[in-house]
Amino acid sequence: MKNKAFLMLVFTVFVLTACAAVPAGGIADGQLNDVQLYIIGMFASAIVYVLQLVSQRFPKVVIKRAWVIVFLYVASLGLSFLWQGFTLPEFGAFIDPVTFVSSLFGFITALFVALGPSVAFATLIYNVFLKKVFDAAALKMGWQ
Repeated sequence: MKNKAFLMLVFTVFVLTACAAVPAGGIADGQLNDVQLYIIGMFASAIVYVLQLVSQRFPKVVIKRAWVIVFLYVASLGLSFLWQGFTLPEFGAFIDPVTFVSSLFGFITALFVALGPSVAFATLIYNVFLKKVFDAAALKMGWQ
């Protein structure tokens, strides 16, 4: 039990030091730097370890690929927002229901424009996650 606690402590220290070393803001040309790839690799290893642990400890629980894919994309979005961030657009002024609807549609359009680069960066992170997790999980869990 002490070994597991020590390994979790070491893992936490690695992740926190790597997060502190990541520069603020994303990389302009859509590439991942070495620290970001390191963090993605650490998270991928942790995810594979948790999947393997759950499948061994709870044999009746079936982890489907679809749920893992959804979880990986949500984690990728989280990392993308952490590394690049985005700013919410302002909601336009309105005085009656017609101008409210116009402001609402303008806000939704501006929100999609603001989220576009973060979602694109999340897709890049997701592609790296998917390769690392499914290559390891396919061998350990028997996925095809």
